[in-house]
Amino acid sequence: MNGLSSQPADATALNSARRAVWIAYLALLALLVASGIWHYVQQHAQAAALLVRILPLVLFLPTLLMQRRRGHIWLTALGVLYVVQGLMIVAKGGGSVLVGAEILAAAALAIMAYRYVRLRGRIDRPTS
Repeated sequence: MNGLSSQPADATALNSARRAVWIAYLALLALLVASGIWHYVQQHAQAAALLVRILPLVLFLPTLLMQRRRGHIWLTALGVLYVVQGLMIVAKGGGSVLVGAEILAAAALAIMAYRYVRLRGRIDRPTS
């Protein structure tokens, strides 16, 4: 199979993966904000706790905008950390629908960012 014939398919898959990363990113960010506000209103946490939870995710916004491959590798790791955090909350008996949704969104972010990295590596790799 010729390397040139797979380029359009790879580019389409890359655009699909990029779109999926954005969806998972925005879903996780929205869930973290909603959860933080809910905990703040219920007086379970202070406003600083909301910032601590969303700040790592917000710091990756330039990575998404500039489509940096290395940044997506780190975004994969961050998604895994959010999954672990959610699982620790559930293990301590603090599970809720929001925590479950956060775990799913974080897992989707990790998987889609990893998929983006793989596809981007395939496209960026020089054909020889």
